[in-house]
Amino acid sequence: MKLVTVVVGALVGGALATMICWGALYVYGAFVLRGKGSLFDTNPEIANLFFAAWGGLILIFAMAAAVVVTRRKSH
Repeated sequence: MKLVTVVVGALVGGALATMICWGALYVYGAFVLRGKGSLFDTNPEIANLFFAAWGGLILIFAMAAAVVVTRRKSH
């Protein structure tokens, strides 16, 4: 059962990181670029940086959420 809670915590952390990254990308496109293309159109190198940061944040948030869930369950 502990494995299931760790996996669920990791999935929740990954989902939270995804919402933050893609939400920030949407806000940037809406308010900074004002709908004139996307961040990837204006600077193609940013696409690689964005996906690397997204993957890194998913990893960090997933591990943090799994740690929080396991510590909460152990008390």
